[in-house]
Amino acid sequence: MKLRITFILAVLLVQFCPAVELRDLKVLYVGNATSVRAEDFKAFLSTNVARVEIAARVGFDPAKAAPFDVVLLDWPQSESRGDFPPKRSPLGERNAWTKPTVFLGSAGLHMAIVWDVKGGFG
Repeated sequence: MKLRITFILAVLLVQFCPAVELRDLKVLYVGNATSVRAEDFKAFLSTNVARVEIAARVGFDPAKAAPFDVVLLDWPQSESRGDFPPKRSPLGERNAWTKPTVFLGSAGLHMAIVWDVKGGFG
């Protein structure tokens, strides 16, 4: 998992933040804030970036992402709680979201569905 996270951070650095060093990035992890997975991400990221915070995906306020350079959205399909396909994005409306974001778990599928972009199903 550490190798995969390192790769993700390297891609972020090159693609989205070319003028920012990895050690200077501020990263927001949005997911199940009480999970071991969230704590693992925070522990690893904190040794490689300037700042890392965890926020709960359920009830997330997109304005909270403003001070961060990159958002990691972790949204496993197993946490759909019977509401599949999802009806709303934790990141708000597609046109309003401009923050570089990495989708973890099934976040890509979920976001494709709620934002109505290619990558969903059906």
